[in-house]
Amino acid sequence: MRPIAHARRLSSRAVSSRRAVDALVVGNPVPIGIPALFLADHLSRGRTVEQILSGKRGLIAEYAGAEGYAYRWGHLIEVRLGRFVLWRVVPVALWERLSDVRAGSPLLIEELLTLMQPRIRPALEPHLPSGVVARGCQGASRRSPHALFTLLLTDPRAAIAVRDWLATLFLIDVLPPLLNNIERGVADLVRRV
Repeated sequence: MRPIAHARRLSSRAVSSRRAVDALVVGNPVPIGIPALFLADHLSRGRTVEQILSGKRGLIAEYAGAEGYAYRWGHLIEVRLGRFVLWRVVPVALWERLSDVRAGSPLLIEELLTLMQPRIRPALEPHLPSGVVARGCQGASRRSPHALFTLLLTDPRAAIAVRDWLATLFLIDVLPPLLNNIERGVADLVRRV
């Protein structure tokens, strides 16, 4: 008698992650809320509620109408610009892991991201497919200060291939080592400051 093969039951986290990958491939984003960690970061470093919530640079402005995909590492926020698409990479889990290391630092997450920007473009650009450019790899004047970087779809005809690349190669091969590099860099920087 042959043994019966049973399908392995996926954890709820694995099912959620699989759904986020599937949604990305077909372009079906869901609403994304402000991570509580970002609010706590501002408050614990002396920002007033008005500074946090007001103006074009506040968290409310950054997350107003945000839609995208939630993963264990953070958010991939999708912004549709007519025929073009922009994806903001927001590494929420990285900051959760670094919270103890950063406890005594006066630097905000967005200030640390600004200091890490020179590492991003050289690590990312060799992996970008045709029709995608890296943007948002600049200083604190960014419109989305909690985004590590932004990817812009410049060729709408490549949308299907780019979404497939995002859901496979980018999420599996490109992003994890980049996030590890940034995490090590932030930890080293905070220890020196």
